[in-house]
Amino acid sequence: MIDSYYTPPDLASRLINHIRKKDISSIIDFCIGDGELIRAALKKWPSTKCFGTDISDAAVLNVKSLHPNWELDRCDFLDENSLDQSNIIINNRNGFDLILLNPPFSCIGGSIHNVRFKGEDFKSSTAMKFLVESIKYLSKNGCLYAIMPISVAYSQKDKKIWDILVSDYKLSILEIPYGNHFKNCTPNIIFISLNDDSKPLITTKLKKISINGYSSSIFRGKVSMCDVKNNADGRPLIHSTNLRNNQIEGLSLNVQNKLSELKGPAVLIPRVGNPNPNKICIIPKNKIYVLSDCVLGIKTKTLKDAKAVKSCLIENWNDMNDLYKGTGARYITIERLSDFLGIKKS
Repeated sequence: MIDSYYTPPDLASRLINHIRKKDISSIIDFCIGDGELIRAALKKWPSTKCFGTDISDAAVLNVKSLHPNWELDRCDFLDENSLDQSNIIINNRNGFDLILLNPPFSCIGGSIHNVRFKGEDFKSSTAMKFLVESIKYLSKNGCLYAIMPISVAYSQKDKKIWDILVSDYKLSILEIPYGNHFKNCTPNIIFISLNDDSKPLITTKLKKISINGYSSSIFRGKVSMCDVKNNADGRPLIHSTNLRNNQIEGLSLNVQNKLSELKGPAVLIPRVGNPNPNKICIIPKNKIYVLSDCVLGIKTKTLKDAKAVKSCLIENWNDMNDLYKGTGARYITIERLSDFLGIKKS
């Protein structure tokens, strides 16, 4: 399946406006789509030589008809055999001054790619693999600008490579363009640059608070809602939709699952979805519930401690809200929450 959400003109222009480099003699986009990124760049560097590849024959033919003077090639950029047969790759061994990217975001079925980078083997998302492979084709003083899913900056899947790019390639987050930019698709995105000395890094490190004196650990529910079977002998099941108005409401299912049971006192927050301080709830002392895998529980020593943790989360809500990331549905990880709160995970 080909991920074909092309870059809209306004988004392309916003990315290009971040580029301050003046000496650009060659530009390439390895997933050229309809060519919008290069068209935006040509407004700034009208004499630049333009190159592009795409996995789609139709896309390449369309751009050729619009821009016959561009050098274009049909190529599956993540396939070594395809790259070896690309005339653009073969004839430009010295690389390109500017690489522009809006790579495929999709990870169908949660797919993970193998990546060889800096002499080590890594696992990565589709978008991150595209980014890493593109670096090979930078000229000596070349730079790269890309529209990427925000998950590459925060997910555990891409963290190791991300950290190397920050330290070795001056990776910078230029902008987080909020809003809906792609037709029939609403991914959360970031603009990034590589190898541009003029760009200060916008850190991905988040603020930390400490509730170590109140809490012992963090617990994630283990029941998937698609597998739920009501069992009269089980415990009440709490899903994220049951967290409302700072209360646990609308319980209708009982489930038997010892591994997913949480005994109060504890504070509950949704793991997935649009975060809201009204969804922060408390399980009273000695009450036992089963949690779905969309709910996190922060265990506390006493009910008084649970109330203190709840108040602390609400008081620091802007920072809590920033913990929820994701290219599609926003989510929080145990690792991010543990780091933010200064406590361990169970």
